Amino acid sequence: MAAPMPTPTASAIPRTIQCTRRDTRLKYGIAMNCEIRSRAVAVSSSLSANGVRWDLSDLEPDAEQARREWDELLARARDFAERRRGTVGSSGPQGLRDLLDELDQLAQDVARVHFYATAREHTDATDPETNDLATLARDRGADLESMLLFVELEWLALDDVEAGALLEAAELEPYVHRLRVAREEKPYILSEGEEQALNARRPAISAWESLHGRELATLTVEFDRGDGPEPHTIDRLLSYVHHHDRELRLAALDVLYEMLESVADVQAACYDAIVGDRLSLDRLRGIPDTMWPTNQRNELDGAVVEAMMAAVEAHYALGRRWFVRKAEVLGLDRLQLADQYAPVGSDRRVEWTEAVGMVEDSLSDFEPRLGEIFRTCLERGHVDAEPRPGKVGGAYCNSVSKTVLPYVLLNYTDQLRDVVTLAHEFGHAVHGTLALERQTYRSYHTGIALAEVPSTFAQLLAVERLIDQEEDPSTRVMLLADRAEGAMASIFRQTMMARFEARAYAARSEGKALTRDRLAEMWIEENVRYYADSIELPEGYRLGWSYIPHFIHVRFYTYAYAFAHLAAFSLLARYREDPERFAPGYLEFLASGASRSPHDLLAPLGVDLRDPQTWALAFAEFDRCIGEAEEGVAAL
Repeated sequence: MAAPMPTPTASAIPRTIQCTRRDTRLKYGIAMNCEIRSRAVAVSSSLSANGVRWDLSDLEPDAEQARREWDELLARARDFAERRRGTVGSSGPQGLRDLLDELDQLAQDVARVHFYATAREHTDATDPETNDLATLARDRGADLESMLLFVELEWLALDDVEAGALLEAAELEPYVHRLRVAREEKPYILSEGEEQALNARRPAISAWESLHGRELATLTVEFDRGDGPEPHTIDRLLSYVHHHDRELRLAALDVLYEMLESVADVQAACYDAIVGDRLSLDRLRGIPDTMWPTNQRNELDGAVVEAMMAAVEAHYALGRRWFVRKAEVLGLDRLQLADQYAPVGSDRRVEWTEAVGMVEDSLSDFEPRLGEIFRTCLERGHVDAEPRPGKVGGAYCNSVSKTVLPYVLLNYTDQLRDVVTLAHEFGHAVHGTLALERQTYRSYHTGIALAEVPSTFAQLLAVERLIDQEEDPSTRVMLLADRAEGAMASIFRQTMMARFEARAYAARSEGKALTRDRLAEMWIEENVRYYADSIELPEGYRLGWSYIPHFIHVRFYTYAYAFAHLAAFSLLARYREDPERFAPGYLEFLASGASRSPHDLLAPLGVDLRDPQTWALAFAEFDRCIGEAEEGVAAL
């Protein structure tokens, strides 16, 4: 077979995109025929988080050492496979425990070296050494997975009687839940040779994912927000939808959609390739439902997920009610999309040091240990908050291993809602830290739906604190409105995205290509189901699907946000009822990781996922938030 063609790095491809605007004089925006270049530039010297960047030395000292470690990891994996192959079902409970402990340590070392490459790729996408290292990580990761695949396959090959006897052994208690869940995949697993062949083509799919992210991360535009042109990333343009100046909001979205025009065909091609690959694998394995892989990883029954999403859609009118009221407050006949998150009341700038203090206090007041984790991560340089070209948008947390504290990435733009993002990501960080202290590496990480519950709960705690302590009545109204709108974004918009994905997968399974126009049509139709006539959607918003990374990395990821926000609403209501009684049980929930099912983990806290009334109670809390926002704007 021919050797694969090397993938050019972003920095090797000079890219200039022409961007035009209508011939009118604007207060904000860009000049006609401006150039958008993908070279690395400073975003703004005025942002307070400038210089807040990751220190990756807890992962690796440099790329050369990372390359050496990949070689060492491959050697360890080969040795492990030679010694352990054929012993999963024959070595007894203690032998299997020893095998899993050794595999657990190997997996942590792989995660550390792999995240070093990912972290560099996500913060400096145009650096040639970084791109080479990311390519190596994808290739070596696939090699290692193929070498170690036999463990899972041998476990699944055991008959139910043999497996059941091992699951009853005390020696395997730390792993028993994950082992039990893994056997749910047994009907869909292929032979070892077939599974290895499928793993071997994974780097090619990862390259599509990297291309999608790199196209967005390297895209900048000279945009004038009123005080002179400055280079803007997508994230910085999106931050203006929260600005008080309507003309700036409209101009920023106008420019954003023009930027997306230049990459929409590439983004559609990436998504088409990734969805097509996933559907091909589903057919090979005999998986009947495109949502099953995500539901299974989340340990949620499909009926529970569908009941939750149907309940969300049944409450879309809550969002529309607020949008109509907000239009009245803003003096508009109807909101445009750029007005959806326009501040009601008075916003204020929050510099990075103030945000750090707010989040630390919020976590420490709930439990001092949580504040300690937050402070230590900051002191060790495990937070990257500076927005800059070449850095991925959005925010995330990676809990690397039992010996390395989590790393948090966000793009801090000095707004109050950025404080909420910081709290959200550290909800993940404290969850990961406490779970890794007690659980094995294999058993600490929950599915994405449950993983979003602690982060959303931490976010809600921070917002409640901000509201309670805010002295300015107008700013307090802004916080009330922002809390309601944040919930709408997490619950309503993320469910809408999941429905969009379902349509995309259905179309692709029928042999229809996911072109930019087909995706745009489905995107607008699903948005209209949510917004109806409460918000006017601009023509450019047809490309709103093209910058959503969740579609690329994990199918149907977005419903996890709706699930988590509704679950967190229920938890917050119970916390308010009796804080002292709630806190110990919640800490136990965090430390339990993925040692039990989501149902069993949430039940002691009063959330029954199998009871449809659970969603009704959560929406009552949601309605309370919207009602408080409505009362707030009425008092302005």
